[in-house]
Amino acid sequence: MQLRYRRTVPLLAICLVLTAAPALAAKPQPVKAGTAGGAQHEIHLGETQGGAGAGCALGVLPPALGVFGYILPPDDEYYQLINPADCAECKGGPVMLTNAHIALYFTAACQIPVTVIVRPALQIAPGCLGPNPFGTPICEPTEYQVNDGGILGDCVDYSFPLPAACCLEGPAFLEFQFDPGTCPTSRPAFCGPAACSNCAQFNYYPGAPAPSGDDLCVVLTPFGFAGIDMWADAVCCGATPTHNGSWGLLKTLYR
Repeated sequence: MQLRYRRTVPLLAICLVLTAAPALAAKPQPVKAGTAGGAQHEIHLGETQGGAGAGCALGVLPPALGVFGYILPPDDEYYQLINPADCAECKGGPVMLTNAHIALYFTAACQIPVTVIVRPALQIAPGCLGPNPFGTPICEPTEYQVNDGGILGDCVDYSFPLPAACCLEGPAFLEFQFDPGTCPTSRPAFCGPAACSNCAQFNYYPGAPAPSGDDLCVVLTPFGFAGIDMWADAVCCGATPTHNGSWGLLKTLYR
């Protein structure tokens, strides 16, 4: 389904399209894809990173209570707010992210490219932060090929090692970007919680509303879903964040 992408069309067609712009910009509605339950499976893509000292998990963690299909590559990006102030073990100080996690549910044997990035946050409304999809990554992006691992019909915790010294001094967003692979439409599915909060998770895609895309809590709850289990492992960190300027520029040029 290609509803969300813009094309070059004659002037008359442009006028017709503009009258239906809100519908064209929206993604297809989420669809129930299974039932969460059973054993907690884990798949580690690369060597799991650890860190010295106290640590915590930041974001939305399992258990999952809902399973829904929603992925529509290319450049389908999902964001989770990561706030160092929520890590009691580090007493509000800087944290170093070691591993990113997302809970996925495969219904068929297939694979899909996933890029994991940490993006800066921006204020999109009073008291509400959103991701900056075009902002320079705070930590070097990492690319992975994700597959079912032989586990179908159940939620799996996929763990992605992050670059060394991926430190945050303030709020940022963990990003999972999905691109075309061999998976069926809207697969893999997401596993998510029973409830959500606004301004915590976002979905950005070609044609998404500026500046941060859709607030997942807003767009999913009417259909009985409450977001995605996405989180990061963190340890206390005294270093300042690192930046990579070239990747942010490249993403801007090719969107």
